[in-house]
Amino acid sequence: MGTPFKMKGFSGFGNSPMKQTYVDIGGKEVYASGSGSSINISGKKGVKPMASYTLAPGISVGKFNLSGKYKGGFEKSKGGTKNISKTFTGGGAKFSFGSRPGTYSGTFKGSISGDYGTTKQATGKKTTGYSGRLDLGVGRSGSLGCTGRSCSSSDIAGYHLKAFGEHGSKGSYSPGTRVGISGRYGVFTGEGSYNLKTKKPGFNIGITYPINK
Repeated sequence: MGTPFKMKGFSGFGNSPMKQTYVDIGGKEVYASGSGSSINISGKKGVKPMASYTLAPGISVGKFNLSGKYKGGFEKSKGGTKNISKTFTGGGAKFSFGSRPGTYSGTFKGSISGDYGTTKQATGKKTTGYSGRLDLGVGRSGSLGCTGRSCSSSDIAGYHLKAFGEHGSKGSYSPGTRVGISGRYGVFTGEGSYNLKTKKPGFNIGITYPINK
């Protein structure tokens, strides 16, 4: 029986035969990987029409994911030019739970996630805050080719359909409390929500691409 949460040395990620980083949890080796890293580009409509982007390079150990985050949004000014409206720089953490996602069939999926960092407005004003989110639903992992022992198989699109609740503090990137439904099919994502504070709906449609699945 190993010592819980004991970090080991490494020389690479993935399925390399070289020695890797892992956490010893109750004697079980749980390896670190680059999964959970992503690039997201989407269009939003809520209080203001906005296009947004998110860069989230991170690392996963078991069901935990830690990432750095840089995201922002812009809108067109009255003159027709694009103005950056706000940016966020900080970090995020996510814990996933539920049944192990299948390649072909959907299973129960859930996650608890949170962000903390600094938001800079176009005026130069900076605020610091946090946000937290709970997602519950179903989904499958899919596969980017090479399923089983065959490397000639086509991609199998992953998907999810989840209900969520999210709250952001006053100084966060998205303050207030929202509830809604999110969906994904392959790289395409969508989300509809309702802000309990402003009493206004919002939605976004975009593309999320995994940097390292």
